[in-house]
Amino acid sequence: MFSKDYNGLCRTRVYENRYGEKTSIGRGNLSFTTINLPKLAIEAAIEDGYLKQVDGVWQFDESKLNQEDVMGRIARFWSKLEGMVELAGKQLDERFQYQKTALAKQFPLLMSGMWNGSENLKPNDNIEPVLNQGTLGIGFIGLAEALISLLGRHHGEDKIAQAVGLKTVQLMNDVKNRVCDKYQHNYAILATPAEGLSGYFTRIDKKEFGEIPGVTDKDYYTNSNHVPVYYKCTPQHKAEIECPYHKLTTGGHIFYVEVDANMTKNPEAIDVINKIARENDGGYISINHNQGRCPYCNYESNELNIDNCPHCGTKMDVLARITGYLVSTTDRWNSGKKAELDDRVNHI
Repeated sequence: MFSKDYNGLCRTRVYENRYGEKTSIGRGNLSFTTINLPKLAIEAAIEDGYLKQVDGVWQFDESKLNQEDVMGRIARFWSKLEGMVELAGKQLDERFQYQKTALAKQFPLLMSGMWNGSENLKPNDNIEPVLNQGTLGIGFIGLAEALISLLGRHHGEDKIAQAVGLKTVQLMNDVKNRVCDKYQHNYAILATPAEGLSGYFTRIDKKEFGEIPGVTDKDYYTNSNHVPVYYKCTPQHKAEIECPYHKLTTGGHIFYVEVDANMTKNPEAIDVINKIARENDGGYISINHNQGRCPYCNYESNELNIDNCPHCGTKMDVLARITGYLVSTTDRWNSGKKAELDDRVNHI
């Protein structure tokens, strides 16, 4: 139901702190656990009868889109989610109890002043007071697929779905605050980047439930609160949908725009995108564009999925930002991440 995942820079710069100075310097996310939102939503939809199999094929019963059924279905989903956030908090505390037993001398670089307060520790002091200034991230994946499971539409295409999405992450925050008080740690809700996790939950759910339209019929779940990568929309609309989640995901988040040109040659467009994100309270922003070059004839292209040079057929060298890092190969990415990359559309 939940899993750990890798954590990029956009999920490391944290600010809130109950146990010391509120700063992003000298601290960060310690551990993080991700909750599988689509599975909880699928279960709620099946229990409600909104999602049912007809001749072995999953279908949504549109007669159950009335307000009473929808609210009952969402309440069932939220109840499951509340329990899962509490469980993730307990699991992260158990991990912290092990982490805190380390001594300062075991981390001579980190405990030489890189972490706030570490310069005051003696070699044989345990690192708990320093470590507890860090953040324990409770993450989530597949908000879009969860909303499709509950409402038949994701938050990028439906205002009601957006409202439910925001209330869902707000609920996670409310439970997170209780968990903070219970265990006395800095917990934060994390918009999971799903770098290593991409495809993992989907394979499990597809094996259990089969192919559900719009939910498990791909090889991946959509990262955190993003609109699906295949959903064509403007940067303005994408920002209006995604950026409001940033104030709720203080453990890390990102808003990005895919473009089909070399943006270093269009600084005005960069300014416009930054302005759109700021106006919608975006906390961390990225503008993605591929830069492909043929090593034989020097042909250049910014196409999303270009393998070979159209002029001489040589394999292109392509530099791309996939998950927060610039990479020149996708050979090491798992099948879920590769499938997501293939489905991405440009927003400009």
